Amino acid sequence: MEKKNGWDEIPSLEGLGVDWDYKPETLTDRRTFRRMNTDDISRLFDMDNILIKLATAQQTYDGHLVDLSDGGIGLRLPVLLNENETVKIGLLLGGKKIITKGLVKHVSKTGKSCKAGIKFVDIAKDNVEFISGLYASKVFLHAH
Repeated sequence: MEKKNGWDEIPSLEGLGVDWDYKPETLTDRRTFRRMNTDDISRLFDMDNILIKLATAQQTYDGHLVDLSDGGIGLRLPVLLNENETVKIGLLLGGKKIITKGLVKHVSKTGKSCKAGIKFVDIAKDNVEFISGLYASKVFLHAH
């Protein structure tokens, strides 16, 4: 039987260096928060479509979830919002009701609807923890 070397018997790799620093190449790599898309959340809650209530100073609208993270939400709406507009958002995920303020960060028209990216403002800590738990559940489900 051949004797195996231990870690201490393996020579060092002196002189090994990297002549570049890693820089993220994609938008996803640079994001502060990990996003879950509609499919991810639909699988967790066995729902086909996740409805969102959004209120501006003028009116209330029904929207549909596009993606969700600890830091904000992406949604489709029947109207084009204004960037930097303050809104109120409400959604129900499972038995958890999440209501928070938001700031519209970007908007785009997509066919007959519009897409908006909204940063959460003053979101309750328990809601952040709940959303973080959803991401952990998604990762756990993919691992098994």
